[in-house]
Amino acid sequence: MVDLLQRQRSAARAAEALAEIGPRVPPRPPRPGGAGDPHLAAYAASRERRQAASDLARRAHEARADSAIRVARMATLRWEKVRPREQGPFLEQYGEAFWLSAPTGGAAAIDTTSTAVLRGQLQAAFGDPTRNGDAQKRYGYGGSDHVQFEYWFAVNDTIPVLVLDLDGPFGRGLMIAADEEQAAFLPALKADLARRLAAERRPVPWLDYYHSFARRTWYRTGYNGTEFYVREVRPPRWAGAAGDRWIIHR
Repeated sequence: MVDLLQRQRSAARAAEALAEIGPRVPPRPPRPGGAGDPHLAAYAASRERRQAASDLARRAHEARADSAIRVARMATLRWEKVRPREQGPFLEQYGEAFWLSAPTGGAAAIDTTSTAVLRGQLQAAFGDPTRNGDAQKRYGYGGSDHVQFEYWFAVNDTIPVLVLDLDGPFGRGLMIAADEEQAAFLPALKADLARRLAAERRPVPWLDYYHSFARRTWYRTGYNGTEFYVREVRPPRWAGAAGDRWIIHR
C-alpha cells in the first residue's frame, strides 16, 4: 500500500511539472564564448573552406563550359596567313603574347609525317612562309635562330597561330602554337590544319635554309617538283646580318 501511494504521489508531481514546462524540454542557453570559442572558430573555418572549394569547382565548370561553347562556334575556321611585309601590325598586337604549343608526338599524320612533306603541303595550301631564309634575305628581318620556317596566321581575325618546324628537314610533325589565353582552341585548330594539309596531296616546289644547332651546320633544303633534297652549304651571306627587332619568340 505504501509503495502504491508513493507511485501515485510521484505521478502527480510529474503531471504538475509537465503542466508548468510543456511537453518539450526547453533548449539550453548557448555556451558563452562567441567568436572566441575555439570550437566555433574551427567550425566556421571549415565551413569557409568547403564553400571556397565549392565556388572554385563551380567557376572551373563554368570556364570549361564557356570554352566548349566558344570552340563549338568555330565550326568554320578562316586561316589568314601573315605575309612577310605584314609582320609589323601582327607583332604590335601579339609581340608580347605567351605562346603555348599543342602536344606533339601523337599518332596522327600531322605528328608522324616528315616535316619536309608537311612543308610542301603548307606551301600548296598557303604559299610562302611568313619567315624562312628567303624571306630574311629579301625583307631583312631577324628571324628566329635555328628555325627552318615559320607560318604566322590570324585565324578568324582574332586568334594568332604560329606553325613551325621541329628540327628542320630532319624532323617529323609540326609545332602549332597559340596565345596561351586561347589555348582551349588548340585541339580544334590542330585538327582543322591537319585536314587542310591532308587535302593537299601533291606538294609544290619550295626552298628553305636551315641552320641546325645540334649539327652546327647550314643546309639548303626543298622540293624541286621531283624529289625532296637536303644539302649541306656554307652559311649564307645574309645569315646573322639583321637585328632582332622582328623576333616574336626565343
